[in-house]
Amino acid sequence: MDKRNFIVIQRLVQQIEQQLGWGSGQEWSNKDFEVLSEQIFERTKKRLSVTTLKRIWGRAELVANPSLGTLDILSQFVGRKNWREYTQTQNHKLSVRTSPILRKRAWQVFLVGIMILVALLIRWYTFDSSEIQKKGPPMDKRLFAFESKVVSTGLPNSVVFAYDASSADSNAQIQIQQDWDDRKRIEVSQKDSIATCIYYRPGFFKSKLVVNESIILEDDVFITTNGWLGMIDNDSIPIYLDTTEISEEDEIGVDLRTLSTYQIDPKVNGITSSLYYINDFSEVYTDDFNLSLEIKNETDNALGGCQEIEVYMLYDGGAIGIPLARKGCISNLNLMAFDRYIDGKKNDLSAFGVEFESYQELSFGAEDDVFKVWVNEDLAYEMPVDNPVKAIKGISVHFMGTGAIKNVVLKNTNNISYRLNENLVN
Repeated sequence: MDKRNFIVIQRLVQQIEQQLGWGSGQEWSNKDFEVLSEQIFERTKKRLSVTTLKRIWGRAELVANPSLGTLDILSQFVGRKNWREYTQTQNHKLSVRTSPILRKRAWQVFLVGIMILVALLIRWYTFDSSEIQKKGPPMDKRLFAFESKVVSTGLPNSVVFAYDASSADSNAQIQIQQDWDDRKRIEVSQKDSIATCIYYRPGFFKSKLVVNESIILEDDVFITTNGWLGMIDNDSIPIYLDTTEISEEDEIGVDLRTLSTYQIDPKVNGITSSLYYINDFSEVYTDDFNLSLEIKNETDNALGGCQEIEVYMLYDGGAIGIPLARKGCISNLNLMAFDRYIDGKKNDLSAFGVEFESYQELSFGAEDDVFKVWVNEDLAYEMPVDNPVKAIKGISVHFMGTGAIKNVVLKNTNNISYRLNENLVN
């Protein structure tokens, strides 16, 4: 990359940071990049993946020049027609940041993606109205109405929100929040009663009717999968994979052959491949469950070589996220469970470091108010839990590059068991 382009790209990054008002991108969380990805899509109708954005911001190792398509989309996000027009507007004498953006530490898995995704999560699925500072006197929720309807099966999927906010003040700000993220809202008119949103990933979401920054009503949006769904996150809208593309004998996964079918090279493209099984496991709850599986990452030479994986179990109101990576990369990992976030930069997560020459065994669950995680039958982490009992709503797995799972079992102590490898298609 020549110096001129380097400077202009940094200027574009700085302008986006100023436009968002979130501070330096070097301090953003994975979730911030997910939100930015959604905002870019809402404005440009073109999608950039979390991984691509991290590479632009220097939060993952850059192995190739940003594509012209990527730079066009970012330029459109700040109001320009394309990258050429943006470069023509810039003063190329701007100083370069002291911490270079386009070279930094190795790729970190999102997820988050995703989503799902990811993710795809912590305490993000719920916000009680008491957690948001209300403006003005309390409003009588009985005078409002809010409900959602998923219009079809499969993905992408649109959701129709029917609402009544006519009781609000005439100058009130009325918004619909699609899920846990309070920055992901759409403005709606007090005079209207219908609004629609599109969802590109499955999951269990808490949508909200928000009036003057106060959450008035909530409704569940549950977008399920028909058995296992495979997905590739790239520089655009996710690529959805057919069952035949993710299942082979006793394995479920995304392999290099599938990526090559879509002309994706994980050595060059920072991609995340994901597997989702989103359904209502009606007899298994967060106070008594165990999820076990065998898992591997098959992309040993992609973007930093850390072979990171995240496994999520979604429940009504949150998610549990368990990471794995090569032993030398455990500093990148983050674990979350029951509203707690364990940062690998500040905690020793070396028990979650593995070598992926073969399948690795992962198991985690809760029983008798204790949550435990086992990696290859060794106890890797445990903590007490005292959370309300919630229904389990799904499982997602996210690979840096490609990977596979097998022998997936979700059960409780009453032997209510779901052998998910037997349910490729419901």
